[in-house]
Amino acid sequence: MRAFADRHRAWLKGLLALGLILFLPFLLLATPLAPLARLWRALLVLALFGTAFAAILGAMAGASLPVLVWVEGHLRGWIARFAADPEGLWLHWARHAHHPQAARKYLDQAVRLGGPEALFQEALVYLEGGWGAGGHSGGVERLRHAALKGHAEAAFRLADALRTGHGSVGPDPLEAERWYLRAAALGHGRAAAWLAHAYACGDGVEADEAKAAMWASEARSREPHPAPARSLLRHDAAPADPLLRFTAASVEGAEAAADRVVSHAAGRRILLLGVAALVVVSLGGLGWLFWVGSATFYHMPLIAATALVLVLVWQTRQLRKDRPRTGRDRLAEAAAGGDPEACYQLGLAHRRGEPHRPKDDLTAAIWFRRAAETGHAGAMQALAEAYLGGHGVLRDPREAARWTEAARRESTS
Repeated sequence: MRAFADRHRAWLKGLLALGLILFLPFLLLATPLAPLARLWRALLVLALFGTAFAAILGAMAGASLPVLVWVEGHLRGWIARFAADPEGLWLHWARHAHHPQAARKYLDQAVRLGGPEALFQEALVYLEGGWGAGGHSGGVERLRHAALKGHAEAAFRLADALRTGHGSVGPDPLEAERWYLRAAALGHGRAAAWLAHAYACGDGVEADEAKAAMWASEARSREPHPAPARSLLRHDAAPADPLLRFTAASVEGAEAAADRVVSHAAGRRILLLGVAALVVVSLGGLGWLFWVGSATFYHMPLIAATALVLVLVWQTRQLRKDRPRTGRDRLAEAAAGGDPEACYQLGLAHRRGEPHRPKDDLTAAIWFRRAAETGHAGAMQALAEAYLGGHGVLRDPREAARWTEAARRESTS
């Protein structure tokens, strides 16, 4: 609860400070410094214009990190300046991030602050992620950094890695014992339980019944032992997101309401008018924003955007020209309904290839078989040819002869 309140205070302080920075200069409009205020306003509009422009270009180029995610990262960096525990805030954001690169970036920001929990979480990423042969040694090195800063579970996992050895990390029982002792001293119950076992059985250390009894008592006093931590970047380790649940419920409710509306002719007309009005208002507002934003700079940004608009228009025209014909595919519908002749004709279409049905011998053989099994003589003969030539099926002269004979009997019956 306290962490929740700290996060909200950080957001409140950060957004308030950002609002003052952005809008306080507008108070100068009524003073002799009004030109500075107008220049600031032009810069803000130009920044908004540039962000929208970059977002469009990024979407066209298939950017790996969307512009809005990049902007969000910088906004969170500003908010973190006002947090009492910025490391915990970055880790919280990494756990809830919906974009993989953003999650990794937030974790890196937490690691830069040098806290033990962030270092431990980075070690888990290396130990659990697909980092190749060097992932384990990199994770062990980060466990060591976190353990040196007093992280109990990091010390315990480091001791486990040194005891067993793996990859480039060789077994070192003496150092492993030191880290088990350090983890137990930091309050880690599993480390105390392992020490009790090790001293009782002489596993990697010299057997000592007194120490075994002492650590067994210490382990019992710390029960129940928490489960081992998992990387916060694992999708199955992230907590349920109430925002996603709310969004899904909202979309489901909106779809149900839309179904009720479009079931009536009057509702469809009203919905169409509403959509048209929304499109007009949105395009008008966007056009006004672009015009006002570019006016201060003699409409140079708008002129520069003309080339982008022309490219988008040309690309749209090409996509419309090259797209397959839309509408109901009555042949496919009839074939899916089990009509033998439709199945046969669909198989022929796939065998020879058409603009909206690429050549596919396997699919053709599947439709020929569906028609042949209902007694269609032409499909039987086509399936026999497929088996004879190995078109879409394994070549099988015996199966080809069987279907040829079946076609002959069907034709003469």
